[in-house]
Amino acid sequence: MRGVTHTPSATLDEPTDRDLAARAAAGETAAFDVLVERWQGRVFRLVHRFFRDPADAEDVAQEVFVKVWRAVGGYRGDAPFEHWLLRIATHSCYDALRQRGRRSETVLAQLADDPGRWLDAALLGASLEAAQAEEARRMAAELLKALHPKDRVVLVLMDLEGMSSEDVAKATGSTRGAVKIRAMRARRALRRLADGVPRRT
Repeated sequence: MRGVTHTPSATLDEPTDRDLAARAAAGETAAFDVLVERWQGRVFRLVHRFFRDPADAEDVAQEVFVKVWRAVGGYRGDAPFEHWLLRIATHSCYDALRQRGRRSETVLAQLADDPGRWLDAALLGASLEAAQAEEARRMAAELLKALHPKDRVVLVLMDLEGMSSEDVAKATGSTRGAVKIRAMRARRALRRLADGVPRRT
């Protein structure tokens, strides 16, 4: 569901994210370890949307928490910790994508039949035959790699993570209107790429 956050469950006896962040900012590494344990699954799932190789995703996720440790003193608690964390994660993914460079669109020639149908199914969560599911995910990942990093970030957050345009704007430091426009353009670009994939014979 769009706009719904995925805050890990916590009991009343557990410290809040805000309390843990304040203690971590004061140099308490044990408090930071609790934050990492609480949020590492959420961060890894987000990063894995951009980097399909688990090793690459793990590297970027670790870099996210390095940045969080360095910046935790700047978290003031006026917004949910998840929003602040995902903004750092989103920028880390974008930076990593830029460093790796855009993939050549010639890679699309290696993809499977019916790219449009499989792409829609993979992105929108439509049901697929079990034998096709992995190929659909692979093809969607390859098509996404051909997008500009900024377009890819917005599309993944909105269409795969199910975040609202308002939440994506907060995560990327943009405006809601700009996010909607970029998402629209990214979907059009993705469709053009999918339509250009030659069928296998």
